[in-house]
Amino acid sequence: MKKPFLIFTLKCSVIMYFAACTSINDYANNDSATPRITKGTWKINSFTDGQKDKTTAFNGYIISFDPSGKLIATKNGERTIGNWSEDDILKKITINLNTNNAALDRLNHNWDISSVSSSAVSLQNTENTDKGRLEITTR
Repeated sequence: MKKPFLIFTLKCSVIMYFAACTSINDYANNDSATPRITKGTWKINSFTDGQKDKTTAFNGYIISFDPSGKLIATKNGERTIGNWSEDDILKKITINLNTNNAALDRLNHNWDISSVSSSAVSLQNTENTDKGRLEITTR
């Protein structure tokens, strides 16, 4: 009686082990945006707030993401400093700029990462009903 139970328990343990390893590997293999966006400077290629294209409000801004979590937006020599972070598991980037500038304030959200490449990152704001979209590209 003990032998079938022991074999059943061993089989279940092996199955659970492989299932757990597969899940961990899935998270580890997800592309993180951090190694890409912390290299070089970026510009806002596209920004939509609902159906409204607000990209022109960001013309001239250069954005840099420091690996330490510091974010700098520069336009005509004027710097606006804030913070950013990435959640690799939830695939989100949080931006928090310390500003009274209405355009830059629109960036302050938790953004879902839609896609990441060496030259572009596409983000979507799902926090509100407007479903804003942000695409940054290398400068």
